[in-house]
Amino acid sequence: MFLFRMTKGEVLRYAIAFALRRSRKIIRGLKEGLTEEERYAVADHVVRQLKERGDTWQLSDEAESAKPPTT
Repeated sequence: MFLFRMTKGEVLRYAIAFALRRSRKIIRGLKEGLTEEERYAVADHVVRQLKERGDTWQLSDEAESAKPPTT
């Protein structure tokens, strides 16, 4: 299993980009879905804007990792 550390900002970026996969359904007038590059560009912009406004979300801090399931 691969384990790697992510900041809270990186987790938020991934979540936003993932949520935008179905953006065509919610954005009126969008004929095609956003490309992966466009989705991540939007996500990067959102995270950057939040950080510039004071980073009260502590987006630069390491995110808590989920514990793997036990068998």
